[in-house]
Amino acid sequence: MNKWGWRMSVFLLPVLAEAMTIGLNVQVSALLKPDVLRGGLSFEEEGKNQNTIKDHLNIIVAEMKRIDPSGRYCHGGGYTLSPRYRYKENTQEFIGYSGYLTFGCEFLSIDQYNEVNTAIDKVRSSTVRKNQGALSWGVSALLERETQNKLRLELLRRAETQGRVFSKETGMVCETASIHFGAVPRVVPMQVRGMALMDATPTESPMESEAESAVEAFVDYNCSKRVP
Repeated sequence: MNKWGWRMSVFLLPVLAEAMTIGLNVQVSALLKPDVLRGGLSFEEEGKNQNTIKDHLNIIVAEMKRIDPSGRYCHGGGYTLSPRYRYKENTQEFIGYSGYLTFGCEFLSIDQYNEVNTAIDKVRSSTVRKNQGALSWGVSALLERETQNKLRLELLRRAETQGRVFSKETGMVCETASIHFGAVPRVVPMQVRGMALMDATPTESPMESEAESAVEAFVDYNCSKRVP
């Protein structure tokens, strides 16, 4: 998080000659730097013997568990095994099995991504095909939650400060009556930098983009005449 934003709209509603209500739309935002490298790894094998395919895919799953035992970086690891057929002259002919295994991962660096690939390639059978999706930097759910909490605190602080400003401007005592937070907005990607990474062996910087996180609320102030 490297920049705070602040926006407000004011609504004045006179209640009595000696009192007034002020409504304030407030939004605070922050630009977030991407902190995770997202990418997918999938593996596929075709063959006559389903047990052989199972063994080959289980070896990959076991290696991933060894590399990442707590599942901190990669999730998935379940695979499907399906029979394959071909049709000739309206006749179904069994030709073997197809196994498919996939992982979705969030790495902390390109080096970590390459280390995982290298380790799996050492145990992967030559008959198992590996597919690597494009990599892109993004904002993790953890960073977004932490930022939302900080933004809420910042909004409360600024709302309190604004109440003192209203008191000074009106010559009255203005206190916060209520704060209604809006729905939590999604993280909005900002400017894209870098290049998409499609090669089997990553050597360039993956696509990177900043994101904006925001919190919005409607704040009501009750202002009353100062007591002498």
